[in-house]
Amino acid sequence: MFDYNFHWRPVFKSLPDLLEASLTTLQVASLAMIIGIAIGLCLAVGRMKGSGLWDWLSTIWVELARNTPALFQLFFFGFGLGALGIHFSPFMIVLAGLSFNTAGYLAENFRGGFQAIPDTQLKAARSLGMNLWQSYTRILIPQVF
Repeated sequence: MFDYNFHWRPVFKSLPDLLEASLTTLQVASLAMIIGIAIGLCLAVGRMKGSGLWDWLSTIWVELARNTPALFQLFFFGFGLGALGIHFSPFMIVLAGLSFNTAGYLAENFRGGFQAIPDTQLKAARSLGMNLWQSYTRILIPQVF
């Protein structure tokens, strides 16, 4: 019924370029995940505070990241900022777009993780003499992960 032969020669001829592109893809995906985790933790803590400018900015970031398509976000970092005179390399455009998107989604995951931990964990860490930074980095964040 289907009389089609796939031509493998152009694929094998382009294999070095495809392998180089796959390494670039792994680089940008890894960096976007690392940056997204760092920003997502900050956004989650900001959203849990409940008031102030940081909560407002965190909420806007999360809602924009989660309610707009990733392609739109990439276009914004490429063309939207370019129209304002801010130009990035294609690598930085993809990195910024994917980091923005990842941070928005991970912020909600982290916020849910933080809210699942009983308040007594933080109170116990504070009663042992840990400051707030130590309590988060040694007690709460490892449990969230």
